[in-house]
Amino acid sequence: MLWQALRRLFGRRPSPSVDIPRDAWSALCREQPELVDLTADEVERLRQLAGRFLAGRPFYAAGGMELTDAAQLRIAALAVLPVLALGLDWLEAIRSVVIYPDAFEVDHEEMDEAGVVHEVRDLRAGEAWSHGTLVLSWADIEAGLDPEVATSVVVHEIAHFIDGANGAENGFPPLGKGQDRRRWTADFQSAFERLNDALDADREPPIDPYAATNPAEFFAVLSEYFFRLPEELVHFDAGLYRHLATFYGQDPLHRRDAPAAVKSALDV
Repeated sequence: MLWQALRRLFGRRPSPSVDIPRDAWSALCREQPELVDLTADEVERLRQLAGRFLAGRPFYAAGGMELTDAAQLRIAALAVLPVLALGLDWLEAIRSVVIYPDAFEVDHEEMDEAGVVHEVRDLRAGEAWSHGTLVLSWADIEAGLDPEVATSVVVHEIAHFIDGANGAENGFPPLGKGQDRRRWTADFQSAFERLNDALDADREPPIDPYAATNPAEFFAVLSEYFFRLPEELVHFDAGLYRHLATFYGQDPLHRRDAPAAVKSALDV
């Protein structure tokens, strides 16, 4: 495959990059919901970052996956979107990418309400392993072509790597200068509790209930909404949208023709 051959050529020399053809890149950006509203400058900057991401780490097929160049290109595009303004250094922890054709089984420990730990086997769409492997289900990536759904498995797992840059996945990534750490903690904790209260009361949650699992999943799910359905995130909590826009250095809502009432909610 083209990308793999170029990786072998470049080896681990500083900042290798794959020169992604602009026509293929433009077609991808027009098709992928997270990318359709990017400006021309952002599309080009994302292309450069994706080229470095592709050249900098191996991709492996698993479970009978047919790993094409097009599949790798789509994954790279989505992986670097959250760091478009932050920079590729935020993804240094990712050493390899493994792609399954569909959801894959993972064994893990789970504690019940009585405090007893059980061995559990679950199906997963993606995982961010602490040793630096990004694991993804291609079927779930393809499901993300539907612009009506919030799910973006690549963005979700990349958010976990970003969150863990401070040494732990806890919904509190390393914040930039000028960001109020106490306000971040208070606002995210309040919204997290509000979501859990809604679920405890059997009310329809305003966002994916998986976000209520723990603070790390809350941050990852909110990141999906931020890039895919920013209007729904503003509706859930405009303050959290502002926090994420400042953190990611991006404003997806203002890239698109969102209703004025939704945009004005950010000024409250």
